[in-house]
Amino acid sequence: MPLTLALFDLPDSHRHVLARLVELIPPDVFCWAITGSVGLRLQGVDTPVHDIDIQAEQQTIYAIEKRLSEFMKTPVHVWESPAMRSLGGKAVVEGVEVELLANIAHQMHDGSWVAFTDFSRLVWIDLNGLRVPSFPLEDELASYEAMGRREKATLIRQTIQQRKT
Repeated sequence: MPLTLALFDLPDSHRHVLARLVELIPPDVFCWAITGSVGLRLQGVDTPVHDIDIQAEQQTIYAIEKRLSEFMKTPVHVWESPAMRSLGGKAVVEGVEVELLANIAHQMHDGSWVAFTDFSRLVWIDLNGLRVPSFPLEDELASYEAMGRREKATLIRQTIQQRKT
């Protein structure tokens, strides 16, 4: 599978924890992807990084939760807001918050629910020899637009446009 070189680095703490996560939950064994600010940053979106978001399918998120049991602060549970629902849990690994997510669906204006998670579209990113999976920027853009996060969506759109020129 082709690798794309990371376009921006991560803070040392996040890079170290990401390496630890790859060791604890190898992405070639457990199907998961880095999303949120870490996935965006590695793909060239100039955005600050706070936590590490891991997205997986329902059966995999529980297996990941078990592998990270010593770090779990909030067990994986159903999480709902007026416009979004998912499974979510939180871990803290070496001081860095790691959010576990699965089954994310966004409610559209017509009331229907849509998921933007397609693990067949994963892209692999090389961060100084560390291989991590993420979703393509186009998929992240659709998700951020569905969440109504216009500022982040604009940054993603600009990055996509810059890559085309």
